[in-house]
Formats: sequence, C-alpha cells, structure tokens
Amino acid sequence: MKFAKFILLLVLGVGSAISESIDIILPGVKITQDDVYYHQSYKLDKTMYLTGYEALANSSVVHHLLVFGCKETPGTQHTWMNSNACKDSGSILWAWALDAPRFTMPVNVSMEVGGSTDIKFLVLELHFKTKQPANYEDNSGVKLFFTTTNTKYRAGIYLFMAESGTLPPHQPNLQIDLGCNYTSPQINVFAYRTHAHSLSTRISGYKVHNESWSVIGSRDPRLPEAFIRLDVVDVVEPGDTVYARCEYDSTGRNRTTVIGSTHRDEMCNLYLMYYAPRETIASVADVCSTQVEFTVPQQKAEIWYKEYLPGSTLYVVFGIVVMVLVISPVAYGSRRYLCPTSLPCWDKIYRYSKGYKRPKDGFEKLFGPDDEDDDEDEVLYRSYKNGGY
Repeated sequence: MKFAKFILLLVLGVGSAISESIDIILPGVKITQDDVYYHQSYKLDKTMYLTGYEALANSSVVHHLLVFGCKETPGTQHTWMNSNACKDSGSILWAWALDAPRFTMPVNVSMEVGGSTDIKFLVLELHFKTKQPANYEDNSGVKLFFTTTNTKYRAGIYLFMAESGTLPPHQPNLQIDLGCNYTSPQINVFAYRTHAHSLSTRISGYKVHNESWSVIGSRDPRLPEAFIRLDVVDVVEPGDTVYARCEYDSTGRNRTTVIGSTHRDEMCNLYLMYYAPRETIASVADVCSTQVEFTVPQQKAEIWYKEYLPGSTLYVVFGIVVMVLVISPVAYGSRRYLCPTSLPCWDKIYRYSKGYKRPKDGFEKLFGPDDEDDDEDEVLYRSYKNGGY
C-alpha cells in the first residue's frame, strides 16, 4: 500500500515543481467609511514563479481583491489607504470577487516576479464596499503559491476595461463595447474572468481571425468571479481583433449610472489570462480600453455558456440520470403547489418567461445582500433568462 502511494505521488509530481506559499494580509485595519481601498505591500527578495492564488477574504466584507506587481510603491509604508497600488503603472497579476475559489496555473506556466524582473513588490488591493462597526478589525488577504524552479511559459493578463460610460435608468438592454486590433506576439488564452457591479447581466469576449468569429468566453458577472479555465486554449495572433461586450439591465434603477470605482457606479472588465514563451511576454499588450461599435454575426449571436456545463462526459451523463430519477419526480409531485389549478402550469411558466414576477423563493441568497437598487425577483428572472440558474 505504501509503495502504491509513493508511485501515485511520483506520477502526480511529474512535470510540476514543489510549491511553497506566502500570505499577504492586512494588519487589522478599520473600515470607517464606504468604498475604502486598502493596500498591503510585500517586498520581494528573490525570484519567485507564481503558480496559484487563493483569497483569504469574505465577499460579505470585501467587494473585490487585486494583486499587483510593482516596480515601486507610492510611499514607504507597508499599509496605506485610498491611493494607487504602484508608483509606476504596475501590472495586474490576479483578481477575485464573490468568494471565487483558489486558482492554479497549468503545468509549466507561471508569473515571474522579483529577481531581475521589474516587479520588486507585490501589492494587495482590497475594496471594502461598506463601513464596518467600530470594533471591527480586518485581516483579509491573499495566499500566493510559488516555486523557485523556472517554468517554460509565462502567464499574463490582457485586460479589457471601460474607462467611461453612462447608463440611463429604466433600460432593459444596454451595452458597452470594447475592441482592439491585436498586434503583439502570439498569446494562448487559457482562462478568463468578468467583473462588473449590480446592473450587468453578462460579459462576453470575442475573437475575429481571418474574418471568422469565435467566442472566447461569456459569463454572468453576478456569479462567483473566478478565472474560468477554457476547455481548449484560444490562440490570439497578430492581425486578430479582440472584442468585449458588457450588457446591462437598469430597469430597477431610478438614476443614471456611470462607469466608476464605487459600488454605486458600474464597471466593464474582462480579464483574459494567457501564457506565452518567456522570450516574448514582455512585448505583449496588457490593456484594451478603446470603445467601438460592433455587430456579432447572426450565427454567433447565440452564445454557448461553457461555464454551466461539466467538463466531463461522465458528469453530463450523471446529471441526466439525476434529473430523470430525482428532479423530475419531485417537480411532478410538487406541481399542485407550484401551479394552482386556476392557472395551467405551462401557462404560468410561459408568463414567467415573458417577464412576470416570480415568487420570492430564496434565490436572492445567491447574489449576496440586497442593495438599494436590487430586486431579488428581477435578479432571479434575468439570470434565468440569460442562461443562469
């Protein structure tokens, strides 16, 4: 038995280096007002190859978390509030929100920091949405996994970010479109992440290669904001055009909303995580913020949502069996409670699909506490309509 375990560990260890970790944690700070940004720095004294990230935070307090790589920090303090993360422009290494799980790089892929690189500091940025009680002290942070063994490929982030925009109230179909002609060396996109605030219903990324459109990824940003691994690596080459579209529904809001940094504002962010050879990654573009107009061809207008489908055929078969043997009988047995005899069941479902209010049934818990503009019934319906739960 011990010999078998040894063989298993040996097989699992092939092609991967021994992993270590460090924690970057706030030292018990006070959150005395809404929309506070705190930063915590970590000075690098050696070369490290980052292979994974795990947030040590809770979305009930922390709105989102970013890890920056900086050449210099704005000052000499290790902890500071409401300022830039880096004295220089810096680079985003990782992002988290809504209790997303740990993220691990593919084998032979890492982000190099410290040593001879321009990244001399790791800086943790945390956005706290609301003021906390006077006796509250926050120790949120991040765990970074790394190895000191070099890897064949380097990982980076190509960020699509709207810098401005206005969303009028009471509009069900609003969008902000971004796009850039890609002229950097080839990259291999293996994961993506979306980020917005309460009005956004979906963020999608598209690539146009030789006039052929494809979907890089598409996701409802109200779901846990993890980096979603692609089933197949998406290669972006010089000459391709890459687009991002952020969709919004402001029907429940009575004021105009602008793109901004507070929780009352909106955002439009799509992160594409990629890997490239060590020799070329320094030349890769890192931000696209150009607002453009584009039309997705009709055959691509109906997005396939990979994040809702298991990655294994076995899981799909298991899901179908569970649906047939468990969910269907329960639903059938509950039909008299779900569908009153005065209104045929299918007619009621049809009415829901046309936008009628659904009864409150606890789904608002999926999206966290309500704010002043949220209506849990409408959130539930929009998620259902857009391919969510």
